[in-house]
Amino acid sequence: HAVASLKVGQGIKSEGELVISGTEGYIYVPAPWWKTDYFEVRRENPSDNKRYFYQLDGEGIRYELLTFIKSIQGQRNLSYVSKEVSEAIANITSDFYKRKDTVLI
Repeated sequence: HAVASLKVGQGIKSEGELVISGTEGYIYVPAPWWKTDYFEVRRENPSDNKRYFYQLDGEGIRYELLTFIKSIQGQRNLSYVSKEVSEAIANITSDFYKRKDTVLI
C-alpha cells in the first residue's frame, strides 16, 4: 500500500518536496526534488537519521541522456542506473501515455 499527496494546477507555482513514507521511517527530499543533491532518511529516533549527498550531471531523464551520450563517446558504461531500472522507467512512461490503469475524475 502507498500514500501520496499532490498539487495539480495550470499556470501555478508551489513548493514541492518529495516524501516517501515507509514502516520504519521516511525519505525526505527537499524542493526542488528533481534537482536535488542530497536526501535524508528520517527515522523515529532522530539520532538514526542519515543524509546522503551525491552529484548528478543532469536531472531525471536528462541525467540518463547525458550519461548515455558520455557512455557512447567514451565507449564504456558510466550509468549508475541499472538496465532494469531504465526499462522500468520506460515502461511506466509508456503506460502513462497509454493511460493504463488511469481513472479520469
